[in-house]
Amino acid sequence: MSLRVQSLNSDTTFALTFSHPALRKPFVLLLDPWLHSSPYVYHPLFSNQSHTTQPCISSISELSPVPDAIIVSQKKADHCNEGTLKELDWNGAAKETLLYAAPEAGRIVLGWKWFDQKRLRLLRWGETVKVAFPSGMGKPTVEEPAGWLELLFMAPKRLWELPALHNAIGIKWVVPREQGQGNQIFSILFSPHGAPIASLRPWLSSLPSRPQTPKNEVYMQTTAFPPPSLSLLIHPFCRIYSLLGGEVISGFPGGFSVCRHVTVDNWISAHDETKDVRGITAGLLRYRLWDVNKVEKDLKGEGIQGVRVNLLHAGDEVGFDLC
Repeated sequence: MSLRVQSLNSDTTFALTFSHPALRKPFVLLLDPWLHSSPYVYHPLFSNQSHTTQPCISSISELSPVPDAIIVSQKKADHCNEGTLKELDWNGAAKETLLYAAPEAGRIVLGWKWFDQKRLRLLRWGETVKVAFPSGMGKPTVEEPAGWLELLFMAPKRLWELPALHNAIGIKWVVPREQGQGNQIFSILFSPHGAPIASLRPWLSSLPSRPQTPKNEVYMQTTAFPPPSLSLLIHPFCRIYSLLGGEVISGFPGGFSVCRHVTVDNWISAHDETKDVRGITAGLLRYRLWDVNKVEKDLKGEGIQGVRVNLLHAGDEVGFDLC
């Protein structure tokens, strides 16, 4: 069993491909598809942005295999992009594809006249959604089940923490094993703007611990028990602060907070493309940059070892062997 993560636009659009001997074809989960156009906030003169790097595909209809499921984590058009989603052949090759949307993004999708509402699944705060692999995919000769995905939408409760912006999607690939061994879990935290650790802690605490010596030395200073283990963190490196509205993206400090609470095996950068940002608010943004080397250095400087750090450009991919 393996997972392949490919960046499609150097930003927050990722294709996650789950492979297992029990599946006739890989299961593809697409995150926040945005390939073109210039999304704006309120009005183009107020704030708008566009890509400065070319996505590796021009339309999500080019994806092969076709996405089995799509997650939209936020309502903003660089995450919930109607033009990109509309290009998918929903009535043809993608007739089985389902769209899983955060609450406010779901309301945006419901306003699209062309979208079949039966294909929409809302991700409500605190409710785990099970995504079964499509029936008929299993190989008769393979007894080991491929399992299922579990999705959980997490957001802060306090309004000043901007729940519609600073949220996250917890993804678990759960694979049953023989009786008495417990399920095998590969966990992914997708947090494109970062989220307060208080909103993430219950889900992070539900993750299994590694039996071997933990890599997180800071955690071991306070407890003899190994911390939960997060397989993959998809989170920004760059911190962005607006003089008008406060923290837009928590960047490395937000990801570091996750690394202090769980053992993180892998960290992939998200939302770190240097975009063309225009409008009244552009001059009010302040950036603090971390590259891969600085992320690794700062983690080690805080006693956190063993996190494999990646920044994927459009078309780049990284694979994980889950056996």
